[in-house]
Amino acid sequence: MCGICGVYNADGATPGLAPVRRMRRALEHRGPDDEGEYQEGPVSFGFRRLSIIDIQGGHQPMATEDGGVALVFNGEIYNHPQLRAELEARGTRFKTRSDTETILRLYAADGPQAFKRLDGMFAAALWDKKRGELILARDPVGIKPLYYSFDGRSLKFSSELRSLLAGGLDDCLDHDGVVDYLVSGKVHGPRSILRQALKVPPGHWLRFNEDGLKLEPFWRLPREQPDFSGSLSENVDRLDELLSESVRGAMLSDVPVGAFLSGGVDSSLIAAYMVRHSPSRKVQTFSVGFQGAASGVDESAHAHRAARHLGTEHHELMLPADILNELERSIALLDEPIADSAILPTFLLSEFARRRVKVVLTGEGADELFAGYNRYKAAWVNERLNRLPPWGRHLAAPLARCLGKGAVFASLPMADARQWSEATASCSPGQLKQVLHPDFEENSRQADPLEWLKDLEADERPAGRKGLSLNDALAFDLKTVLCDSLLMKVDKSAMKASLEARVPFLNKPVVEYAAALPSSFKIRHFKGKYLLRKVAQKYLPRYIVWRRKHGFIVPWEAWVRSPDNAAIEALLSDGDLDSRRLFDMDRLRLLREELVRGSAAVDAGLFFRVVILGLWLKSLKRQKAAH
Repeated sequence: MCGICGVYNADGATPGLAPVRRMRRALEHRGPDDEGEYQEGPVSFGFRRLSIIDIQGGHQPMATEDGGVALVFNGEIYNHPQLRAELEARGTRFKTRSDTETILRLYAADGPQAFKRLDGMFAAALWDKKRGELILARDPVGIKPLYYSFDGRSLKFSSELRSLLAGGLDDCLDHDGVVDYLVSGKVHGPRSILRQALKVPPGHWLRFNEDGLKLEPFWRLPREQPDFSGSLSENVDRLDELLSESVRGAMLSDVPVGAFLSGGVDSSLIAAYMVRHSPSRKVQTFSVGFQGAASGVDESAHAHRAARHLGTEHHELMLPADILNELERSIALLDEPIADSAILPTFLLSEFARRRVKVVLTGEGADELFAGYNRYKAAWVNERLNRLPPWGRHLAAPLARCLGKGAVFASLPMADARQWSEATASCSPGQLKQVLHPDFEENSRQADPLEWLKDLEADERPAGRKGLSLNDALAFDLKTVLCDSLLMKVDKSAMKASLEARVPFLNKPVVEYAAALPSSFKIRHFKGKYLLRKVAQKYLPRYIVWRRKHGFIVPWEAWVRSPDNAAIEALLSDGDLDSRRLFDMDRLRLLREELVRGSAAVDAGLFFRVVILGLWLKSLKRQKAAH
């Protein structure tokens, strides 16, 4: 796990190392063990390293002996031993044991197609001197971040947006990105919160040569296979094998590896595989709890129970119930605002785990692959509604809406991803009028917060199919909620603590298998993650396997409504925020008073998103002053 950055000048001029060194300095937390730099012709690379594999030999940037190809790479390639063996059989000689060299040698042998063969998490930049081409590539699911900016002459890239700012990027906000964030709680790629910066989409490469910039996919999410074969028991065995091998690969390391354990089925199953693959050493697991919290909020007892069953060496971090008073500290971790109150405890748990291990395995991705959230039951019902003739759908829809609560069930039947996104959004664009400054609100009327959906829907939805299916909903969430929010929360929180977080559920073979599964294997008897739970039954007791999902709940609404919230009071009197003319500050103060009084008429979630954005802007101002 590392931080990468670099500059490429389209006119052939040498960029020098000064801007790269400034960007690299902003990435020090991502790699405190080593640093490196590279310059050749129009390209300069910078690198910070967190040493995990081949601690002595994995220095970057890495180049071929003739200087024809140079690489900086952030991530881990789990199938690199197999790729290395194949290359050695073809006559390639290696100088190190690092997966970085495996990518470099594979590219030297096979060219850009090498990226299609990588199984793991990665953000990479490669300079091919012979072709005169810079390639930026990001893993299929977007586990590792990769930002870039291009001003017509110079392209800059980095693992973090704040690193680009250190390299001279303008901090002007992207108007549509702000609206997108306020509606959804995140900024959907490829845009970012800053006007001049973009994200390389998951499963894409950006190629820059004398013909200009070209962005194209090198991997696409497979679609459901109508002729999918195999019984339930056969698929239980197949998924079991895939997950076991995925966890085995994710445990590959020259430093200690542990796991985050909540006591839910996802993290418990990962820990069970780790125990199976570590017969001679106790697996270390880590959980977080809240002092004095209600049972629906604090899951530490479930984590303890799972740890006892598995026999792990368990470590628990107990946080005070008022921990969100420290939320402002965690906002500085983020490249972009993410309205997720779990950011702070995730960072604190990462710091806690880093005292004992350098790598942790986490359970992200299982819900989006195997339908773990309650909202997916609505998509499953919608799929069945769409199989009915129009008159039958008309009669059945009112009954279907009664099967669950919330906007998603109330929206049945749904025709497409736009309706799904609107139903699962945090609020509607119209609700933003309560908080936006009149000038900003006037301009935002033309903004479509779902503009990003057009390319995504065309890419993922099979031609000719009517209505939204469960696998459609899962595919959209995999490319949006997971990539732009959950994975970024984990990456920023863990890397700020110099901890590598690996996500075995998101290895390419598992993702491709799950995407092809019919919905009947994912939801059955109105139970989500059905196939995954059947696999888990091999290793875990029923009270873990079939326990109702709670999620990582942090009491953010009580924090927003607290009359003694110093962070919010300071924000509402912040002259800099007022001068940006984003929000109607007088209106925000009135909403704050109503929230403190306990009014249910105020959208506390929207107010929370405003607070997160305001705190993020304050942290941005501090960074700018520091540079």
